[in-house]
Order: sequence, then C-alpha cells, then structure tokens
Amino acid sequence: KKLYSKSEMNILFVYSLYNAQLLNKPLESQEQMPFGISYISSVLKKHGHQTNLVVLSRIFGRRNNEIIDNFIGSFRPKLICFTAVFSEYKFIAGMANYIKAKYPDIYLLMGGVHATLNPQEVLSDDFDALCIGEGEYPVLELVSELKKDKFPSAIRNIWFKRGSQVEENPARPFLEDLNSLPFPDREMWQGWTKEKPTARHSVLLGRGCPFECTYCCNHALRNISQ
Repeated sequence: KKLYSKSEMNILFVYSLYNAQLLNKPLESQEQMPFGISYISSVLKKHGHQTNLVVLSRIFGRRNNEIIDNFIGSFRPKLICFTAVFSEYKFIAGMANYIKAKYPDIYLLMGGVHATLNPQEVLSDDFDALCIGEGEYPVLELVSELKKDKFPSAIRNIWFKRGSQVEENPARPFLEDLNSLPFPDREMWQGWTKEKPTARHSVLLGRGCPFECTYCCNHALRNISQ
C-alpha cells in the first residue's frame, strides 16, 4: 500500500554530518540545522506533501545502510533529496550509489553548494537530477511532475540526466520576497538533536552576502542567477 495519494507524495531528505555525536542523536542542537532543506521541506508540506529526514555520518559505517533501509521501508519515499558541501560529497555520493542499486525506482536529486558549483562531478554519480541555486520551488515543480509518473523536464534550476544526455535548464532569479516562504521546518530535526527544550535556535534574516572574501564561495553563488 502506498503512503502517498495522487495529491501528495513522500519526500525524504538526507543530510550528513562528519562530527556526529550519537547514532540516534547526531546533532548537538538545532543551530547545526541547514536552512536550505528546511525551507524546501516547509514549502512541500505547505502544498500537502509528506517529508522526513535522515541524518547520517561516515563514522557510523555500515549502520548508515541500515538507517536508510529502515526509513525507506517505513516511509516509502518516491523522491530522495540530498545536500552536501565539498567535504561531505563523496560520502553522500556513496550513499546515493547504495540506494540506486537497491531501490532503482526512487528518484534521487542532489542539491546544495557543491552541486551548484560543481555540477559536472554530480552528473557522473548516481543521481537522476541536480538542483543549482535555490531549491524551494524547483523541487516543488519536480514533485508535481513525478506525481504524474512522467519524466520531468523544463524546470528552471534543475538539470536532468537522460541516459548519456543531460538537460541543462537555465537558472531562475533569486527569491526577493523571503517573507513569501513559510518558516523553515524545524520539526524534522527534533528527533535528531539532543538539545534541551530551552536551547537557543538560529534565525536566518536574509540570503547571500555582499562581500568578496577570497576564502568564501558566496561571490560564485551570487553569479548563478546572473
């Protein structure tokens, strides 16, 4: 029995953390929560979809496979969304390889900073598509296409793999009205943190950065939509 209907779909997010604390509580607090996938999750939930989260770490070894298997077996996602910075990408790509080999019908999407700045590397791995830049509405459009059981296409910010071919769609403008987004999904992180109820939470008041620091990639990210 499917856990999603024609009007909704189950989407699983996969995040990895190198310095995990505990297997069942890898995050010290929600201050480690990445806002990108949290905003995407909140947009999907606003439109009636079900989301869930898995937090993995390379220090867990083969237990990562067990965690993934348990979530896929109980939640049965049709789409899995991954994110990674450079230092976590190889680990995440390895997990995508495991999932695609065992669950070939699940659609795999890679996003985040590394995918945005190094799309060719992502295309060589076992992802079905990658998201460049902001992902809230591109992922929502992708879900709408997958619900129809059709091959998704022509979604700005998303590159699709079609066998040996790649459909490179143009970037869309950055969101200017951040107030149009629902609050980031903090609920999805509660089961993965060991913080106390009185712990402080980070708040993101804007996006991007106006500076040109040589050690940072913000200036490159800013050029994605130009």
